[in-house]
Amino acid sequence: MSGARHDGTSPAGCVPGDYHVHTTFSDGEGTVAECIARAISLGLPEIGIADHLSAVQPTSWDSASIPLARLDRYVAEVQDAAARYDEIVVLLGVEADYVPEYEAELAELLSAYPFEFVVGGVHVIDGFDFDDPAKRGDARWSDSDTLFAANYRVERRAAEFGRFDIIAHLDYIGLWGHVAGPGVDSEIDAALDAIDASGAAIELNTDRISDPAGVMYPSLDILGRARGRGIPLVISSDAHAAEHVGRLWDEGMARAREAGYRETLRLSDRALVPLPLRP
Repeated sequence: MSGARHDGTSPAGCVPGDYHVHTTFSDGEGTVAECIARAISLGLPEIGIADHLSAVQPTSWDSASIPLARLDRYVAEVQDAAARYDEIVVLLGVEADYVPEYEAELAELLSAYPFEFVVGGVHVIDGFDFDDPAKRGDARWSDSDTLFAANYRVERRAAEFGRFDIIAHLDYIGLWGHVAGPGVDSEIDAALDAIDASGAAIELNTDRISDPAGVMYPSLDILGRARGRGIPLVISSDAHAAEHVGRLWDEGMARAREAGYRETLRLSDRALVPLPLRP
C-alpha cells in the first residue's frame, strides 16, 4: 500500500470520494452504471466500487459475496466503466470479508485480480455472523463486552494481515445498539495501533439509517483516537442502492471535522486533501 502524501489542493478543499459502494454483483440493488451516475449527479470526484468478496465459498454463515464464477465479469465491467467516464474517477475495489482462519486463501484471491484498493470488513466473530437479524437475540449478546473485545482482536488481526487499504466500519458490531464498556478500551487501542502501523485508512461510514443503532461508524470517540494517531480517513456511504451513494455527506464531513480531521484520503493517488470548509 502506498503511503499518503500531501498535495497542493486549494484551501477550499475537496469533497471526498465514496469508496464503499455495493452493486448487484453482491448485495446491492443498483448496477455499476447506476451507482456511478448517482455519484456524478452529486458532484463526487471519485467512486470506488467495492462489492463483497469472500475467500470462503460457500460459507457456513450469511454471506453476500460476489460469486467466484462472476468475478471476472465484475472486474471487466468496473474497468470498462472507468475507461468510459470522463466526469469522475472510477476505481476497482472489493470489500473483502476478513476471517482469520482463511488469510492464505484471501491473499491468493486478492493477488489474482488487479484491484486498485481493498476494503477490509469484519462481519463474523469466531463463526458468529453478528449482523444476521436472526442472531439479534442470540444469548451471546448477554455478555456484549466479550463480543466487542473479540471483534477488536479480529480487527487488529485484519490490520496486521496487511492487505487492506481501508478498514471498514470499525465498531459495526454495535449495530444492534450495544455499547462497549471501558473494559474494552485496551482492545480498541490495540486495533487502532495495528491500523496505524499497517498504513491503512479507516472509514467514517455514514450508513446510519440502515441499522437499528442509527449511528455512523466508528463512534466519535474512536474517530478521535484514530485522528490522534494520524490514521488517514475516508468517508464512505456503504451504499447498497444507487440512491444511497454519497448519503449524508455533509453530515459525515462535519463529523470528521468534529473528531479533528481536516483532510481525507483520495484513493486515486493516495493524497491527503483538505476537507471543504462547509457546511
